[in-house]
Amino acid sequence: MCGRYTLRRSELARAAFAALSDASFDEFTERPRFNLAPSQELPVVRLNAEGRRVIGLAQWGLIPAWTKGSPKNKPINARAETVATSGMFRQAFGRRRCLIPADGFYEWQGAKPPKQPYFMQMTDGDLFGFAGLWERWKPQDAEVAIDTFAIITTDPNELMRPIHNRMPVILRPADYAAWLDRETPLEAIEGMLKAYDPAAMIAFPVKELVNNPRNDFSECVEPIDAPSGIDSVISDV
Repeated sequence: MCGRYTLRRSELARAAFAALSDASFDEFTERPRFNLAPSQELPVVRLNAEGRRVIGLAQWGLIPAWTKGSPKNKPINARAETVATSGMFRQAFGRRRCLIPADGFYEWQGAKPPKQPYFMQMTDGDLFGFAGLWERWKPQDAEVAIDTFAIITTDPNELMRPIHNRMPVILRPADYAAWLDRETPLEAIEGMLKAYDPAAMIAFPVKELVNNPRNDFSECVEPIDAPSGIDSVISDV
């Protein structure tokens, strides 16, 4: 799964994704973010009615538009293997795909607590885009709808495999336009749902500070030596 990520240079996302921005995103860029967590309102890139890319905020935890009453399930991830057929995600996968700007993410190694957190990023530290889905849900008797999203996950690459059995789908910039375009054949979209090139990524252990979403500061991403008894997959940093 993917349950935490970073966006430390969010002010660069507008240019990196060639997107317009709304007022909510402009406010978000006021400080770097080191520990983004489910239920928070976070940046997503979508196409507007005119076909332009727009970056704004949505809540992490998908609520389908057809949900009645109080939602019992708000998935933060969707599996690449079933996203096209799942009743929860099928409509969004076909018509409401988005990009989730990030510059790193966390995953935990170990079958049981205490698990060791690891941080993954690109070797050059650049921003990238997770493959995402979004929905607009209006609670009963509410005047304002809520935009929500989930991140698609897939099998891990060679870098991630010693750490966890899943990883988020990271899209190549060359695929951004096709991913966002609802007219792209689903066969082509499904072909993008694969593990990212491990040679372009690094991974290293970090402190358990990241376990608490209230800890949102630079120390969360500082490398540490792997504790005794944990298989190290540390990369050059």
